[in-house]
Amino acid sequence: MNTGSTGGLLATPHGASRGSHGMRLFSRRGLTCLGALLLIGLFYTLRQQDPNASDRFHSSFNLKPSELAGRRYQVIEAFDHAWRGYSTSCMGHDSIHPVTNTCDDDFGGLGATAIDALSSAIMFERSEVVTEILEFIAKVDFTKVTGGTSLQLFEVVIRHFGAMLSANDLLDGPFKHLKVDPHLRETLLNQTIKLGDVLSCGFSTPTGIPRNWVDPALCTTDSGTSNTLAGIGTLVLEFGRLSDITGHRVYVEKARKAEQYLINPTSAEQMPFPGIYGSFVSVMNGRLMDSKGSWGSLADSFYEYLVKMYIYDRDVYSTYLDRWRVAADSTIRYIASHAYGHPEWTLLPYWEGQRRFNAMDSLSWFAGGNFVLGGMITGNQTLVDFGLSIADTAGAMYSMTATGLGGEFVMWTEDCLGNWGDGPCTANNSVRLSDSSFKLRPEVLETWYYAYRATGDPKYREWAWSAFEAISKVCKTSTGFSAISDVNAPDGGKKLDMQESFVFAEVLKYVYLLHLEDDGNAFHVQDSRHGMKNKWVYNTEAHPFRVVGRLV
Repeated sequence: MNTGSTGGLLATPHGASRGSHGMRLFSRRGLTCLGALLLIGLFYTLRQQDPNASDRFHSSFNLKPSELAGRRYQVIEAFDHAWRGYSTSCMGHDSIHPVTNTCDDDFGGLGATAIDALSSAIMFERSEVVTEILEFIAKVDFTKVTGGTSLQLFEVVIRHFGAMLSANDLLDGPFKHLKVDPHLRETLLNQTIKLGDVLSCGFSTPTGIPRNWVDPALCTTDSGTSNTLAGIGTLVLEFGRLSDITGHRVYVEKARKAEQYLINPTSAEQMPFPGIYGSFVSVMNGRLMDSKGSWGSLADSFYEYLVKMYIYDRDVYSTYLDRWRVAADSTIRYIASHAYGHPEWTLLPYWEGQRRFNAMDSLSWFAGGNFVLGGMITGNQTLVDFGLSIADTAGAMYSMTATGLGGEFVMWTEDCLGNWGDGPCTANNSVRLSDSSFKLRPEVLETWYYAYRATGDPKYREWAWSAFEAISKVCKTSTGFSAISDVNAPDGGKKLDMQESFVFAEVLKYVYLLHLEDDGNAFHVQDSRHGMKNKWVYNTEAHPFRVVGRLV
């Protein structure tokens, strides 16, 4: 996103990477900036909580197989609707603006939406769509960029590269039966390797820590002196998978070398709490540059991958899980916050050093699922319960808006002293939306999926279904689904004419998975507490990778 602010809590250090579209705050979604949160503006108050408001989400029964299948069919219909809109008007471009039906190339013009949709198309068994995407991939020249000369390493790794790696696993395994030309499958692998080679250029720095902007034609990087925690720490799964598929260790060795600066930091004095980081790391010497951070933008998927790498190969990445446990413990002890009048709600504020700022972006909601997953694989019920409290808080946030969807930023007060916003503070308004837009983000759905896998409680599935229905009601356009301006307006306010590729890769997939039968389905996250083993692990864009190590 473009920003003119330099004084916000997460202001960019001197020398941070910039691109042709201005500064981007790289994270799991790469879109949010706390500076916007701190601008003085109109607060949106969540509707007073009705004791019965959450009843519309709860279900006291388990759905029959036919009912689950019916819901999955509706999810696939939504996928087909959005795919038709994109492929008809913007095939090959990065995204479609689903209100004006115009196209955008905001990720280098390499077809971000087409490629990011691939794993969902395979899992939904849309053979014609899979073939259409594979034919497109076969023609892409990953050294040619539209709208500039550089690619964003983080975004292309998690979206394009992750999707293609996943498709290799899926089409070579449980979806061999799909009618796909064998030549296209072979070409997919060759193109995946070519993309991996292009992206590896990002590691050409004095330390081996990647810069985030890569010129694929020249195999050079930008001149930035820093990268984000997420930009460095969200690469090892993808490059590791390519090494395991090809047998060439050079890919994973580069990613692991960069990651070691985070696993064994040399400037621990910048860490405000044990295992807790700031947001920026020097590309020049590997030192942590600040103590400002969160579980959201700029850092989120670094923490996410510490758990997931252990699942991917427990023997190789056990130290990653050790590092995550320290961060998880510090989060519970020192960071977690509760709004006045609602001790049952768990929120994750920003921090600067040991000072907390009671604000939370929508990306941070993924942490609930991350704690649940970490608790499941380690047999730690405290971690599971903490994650569930975040999942339940998200349910409360969604239940109190007019649309049944959550806003982009929340703020809260813990002590409720004096006036709060535009009037007296009470338990009914101690949490407020400071940005009431809904950007079609998947993090809450992701957390509800993990919560459901850990508990079997149907409320999480019902919450997700209600959110899906709300998206279908207020976000749908003739060619897809659009972000909306105001979740507190019954009609969602203005349609913002934005549809990111993760609508295909994540939003629809998580709703689908929540309605997939439990009986031995290999794609489900499994609960190690009950002796079950994970055969697949999802990257941060919800692309499933086959686990290679001893199963956990």
